[in-house]
Amino acid sequence: MVATQTAFVLEGFLLVISASALGGLRWSLTQVLLKDKEMGMNNPASTIFWLSPAMGVTLGAASLAIENWPNLFQTKFFQDPSQVLATSFYLASPGAIAFLMVLSEF
Repeated sequence: MVATQTAFVLEGFLLVISASALGGLRWSLTQVLLKDKEMGMNNPASTIFWLSPAMGVTLGAASLAIENWPNLFQTKFFQDPSQVLATSFYLASPGAIAFLMVLSEF
């Protein structure tokens, strides 16, 4: 239906392929961690508990390197305390949903 409306973009293709490959790698590593009972990761919740900080730090470092954080805090989303609260809610809600989705995948 949309075959004639698409244009091939190499950068987008590489991003999608790398995301798929890294997703498979994540599940493979999770399976290896769940097999080893001596590490204390004998259930999915403990795996998420131990791996989430490392994933968050990695994502934060990548964001810090790519995004312009000082300009972000000068936008309308951080003008006053009520805006900061609303922005925090809009950022935390999808995070909570993503956490529950990952927990349900296990």
